[in-house]
Amino acid sequence: MSCQFAPNSTIVPGVEYWQFVESMEAKVICPSTCLRPDPGGALIPWLYTVFLLLFHLPACIIRALRWESAQYLALSLALLSVAMCIQSYMSTRLAASEVLVWMPLTLMLDVGAMLQMVVLIVERYEPRGTRRLGNALQASLARTWRAIVAGLDHPPRDPAEADIAEAPGARPEDNILTHAIVALVASALLVALVILQIYGLYAAASGSVEASASNLTVKWCSPSFRDFAIAISTGNCEIYEVTGSSSNGIGCISLPAQQQRDWLTITIAGLAAALVFEGMDLALIRCARGRQCRGVGMQRPWFTMFAGVLSLVILIAFGVFNAARLPVGVTDVVWIYRKEPMATLGRVCQGKLKAPGLRGMIIGWTDGLFDGWGYVYHGNVVHR
Repeated sequence: MSCQFAPNSTIVPGVEYWQFVESMEAKVICPSTCLRPDPGGALIPWLYTVFLLLFHLPACIIRALRWESAQYLALSLALLSVAMCIQSYMSTRLAASEVLVWMPLTLMLDVGAMLQMVVLIVERYEPRGTRRLGNALQASLARTWRAIVAGLDHPPRDPAEADIAEAPGARPEDNILTHAIVALVASALLVALVILQIYGLYAAASGSVEASASNLTVKWCSPSFRDFAIAISTGNCEIYEVTGSSSNGIGCISLPAQQQRDWLTITIAGLAAALVFEGMDLALIRCARGRQCRGVGMQRPWFTMFAGVLSLVILIAFGVFNAARLPVGVTDVVWIYRKEPMATLGRVCQGKLKAPGLRGMIIGWTDGLFDGWGYVYHGNVVHR
């Protein structure tokens, strides 16, 4: 060990370095283990982001060429995004230290898709597209209600529906009721997505202020930090006290949350840019009706599609990078100090820490996402 600690140096409160000098001279080697983030301290695993990209990229291509063919896929992806975002907000309570779990940077893809569907469906039934779609929904609900009241399985055809179907400009193959339902669902998801973005922007701004004013830390855990482990020292002569994990019973150390501070800033900038891109797409879809470029309609949410796909690619790159390195503040070689409560002298061994890898990132991120489920996710103690 290259660090020259004084014999009276404090390892943890009540324990000094001289209690480990004898064990230090023995140069005991510990088994090498991985160091992984505690729940909420990991960026979305790159494998998960690859799956998102594999679904969103074809959906973007289809929406650019034949938007009608991607309606249900886009609705499904938007519903999944809303559910996952709400779940992350509830589990993390939008804590600044867990921004890597709840930051809603990928929602712009779904916002653009919902915006495109709502505007193009309404324009399809112009003039007065919104009113005609609303009348179709109203007629369907009225017909269903009469069928329930009368106890009929097959209610008669409503004359109002016939008037709608035969209205000038409507084509026989158009299913106005289906389009009305799709537009209604897309509108609800659009509102939910924008609200989640604005709420996330506010939380990121508040978290950035909190991180600047306080000593924000995040826990990293390892199986080596058990069996009466009280502290570790790194190759940089930093000493970290070992504490318990919030969920899995292994030992953890608290490291400076520099990555969380950086991503709070990125989240603020990314969400602000996303809202601007969404406004630009709204203007583009409304103003570029009928215009084409090389056979492709310009009435598409191009800004959110390109920016959204780029954000997924960036998240994949950072996910691969983070999974392959140790966090800032700790070295790969550490010395682990162990001391039983009633013993005078302690034991020291030299260990080697490995990067969390994909498995460690999956555990840290998924535990943070579903932590709000409590015993349903973590399990419960069974008394026999």
